[in-house]
Amino acid sequence: MKIKDVMLKPVFISPDATKKDLFRVVKKNPQTDLFIIADKKRKFLGDLHINDLFLMFLPDDRYEDIGVELAFDIERKFFAKNAKELMRKHDFNCKPEDDLLNTALILGGLEVNEMPVINDNEQVVGVVTERLLIRYLKKK
Repeated sequence: MKIKDVMLKPVFISPDATKKDLFRVVKKNPQTDLFIIADKKRKFLGDLHINDLFLMFLPDDRYEDIGVELAFDIERKFFAKNAKELMRKHDFNCKPEDDLLNTALILGGLEVNEMPVINDNEQVVGVVTERLLIRYLKKK
């Protein structure tokens, strides 16, 4: 079985999306854990996991209550103004024609839960998750 047979439809976010825009997209897509940041041609720029967004949605005035001893990554989430400032940049992905088991092995080795599916034109065409792969690998 190939990735293209099981991949999820990507949920795109503009790199310029504000906190308000991000909140709207998250609310509209409650089952989505990975949001794809892409340019207008759907070329992958980075991604945002739902966990990355959590601190960004806390009220700004609460930051001082938590303290200044926060790690840089957490501070980045608090002060991010748009999706581009918050997104994770990486170069791991898979192709629609990739085999499920091989992709699962790669995903496990990377210690991530999801990754974008990129076609030969370098456009995001889907998302694959550990949860999704487990469902289909169990059926073999």
